[in-house]
Amino acid sequence: MKNLTAQQRLWFYRTLTLSVTAIIAHFALVWAMPRLIMRHVMSGPQAVEMNMLNNAAFPPPVDASSRRVVMPSPDMLYSVCVFDVSKGPVRVTARPGLKTYWSIALYGANSDNFFVVNDREVGDAAVDLWLVSEGPNAADPTVPNGAKVVVTPSEKGFLLMRVLTGNYEAEKSIVENARRTLTCHKV
Repeated sequence: MKNLTAQQRLWFYRTLTLSVTAIIAHFALVWAMPRLIMRHVMSGPQAVEMNMLNNAAFPPPVDASSRRVVMPSPDMLYSVCVFDVSKGPVRVTARPGLKTYWSIALYGANSDNFFVVNDREVGDAAVDLWLVSEGPNAADPTVPNGAKVVVTPSEKGFLLMRVLTGNYEAEKSIVENARRTLTCHKV
């Protein structure tokens, strides 16, 4: 292999530095973006306005002007809750009692979905979740009979309940009552 000239070495090191910097910046962005987005979702102005911290909130039905979520589905009603298990467990309950699709999904602070329950799994039974932080929970009160313990990967997270409605105006009383069975509160 022949020796490189000073000019060639300079360009080699410039290219290498630029490539390494671009790779590091890419990985930093891929790691940071989901966390920044979730921080905004969980602590932003809408979260404060809707009082979502350890409390179920019920946004209005989606229409053509709704763009809080990219491409929201007008066939779904959403219920939300920001949970914080840093000071103890959070209990989530719901009993939609619907024959159509509904689901409750839990997301960590990095936007990873770590738990889902839906109508096929539960049927007409009630959902009773006991959210706790990772590690020992010695100070936690006794888990109620029938509650499912869910260990969250982060102290704060986001709950999204979806209820399918084919015709909101015709089904309004049924689907609104179903989604409003959601409770989310610190124990």
